[in-house]
Amino acid sequence: MGRAIGATVVGYIVIACVTFAALTLAWVLLGADGAFRPGVFDVSLTWILVTIIVGVVAALAGGRVARMISKDATGPRLLAALLVIMGVAAAVHAFGADPVSPARTGAMPMFEAIAQTRMPLWSHLVNAVIGAASALIGGSAMKSA
Repeated sequence: MGRAIGATVVGYIVIACVTFAALTLAWVLLGADGAFRPGVFDVSLTWILVTIIVGVVAALAGGRVARMISKDATGPRLLAALLVIMGVAAAVHAFGADPVSPARTGAMPMFEAIAQTRMPLWSHLVNAVIGAASALIGGSAMKSA
């Protein structure tokens, strides 16, 4: 079980690294005006689609790494469960957010903008389900050694 937990942790680290790198690149390419709806910190449909695509790629990679380390399907399964739990937690947090998005004026550094980002509640749940499925697919795409 220790190997499976370690595989889950490393798989999640892979997901976090791939996601950070890809979304940083997306931010550079799209900028605030492409990532957010005009004048507010609500994300654009473009940004939501980017996060879904990045999430799939990252979770496929994380599931594959979890499978390689755990040597069986337990690592990817635990990783998928972790992604669902974290997605539900993010949705609960979003549910409690102020329904009025703060106004966005002028340019600001990426990390300041990220702190203000507002994703729709449904997108957290969709990303959790798609991420979990992708982690399982990534983990099953490789036969155990």
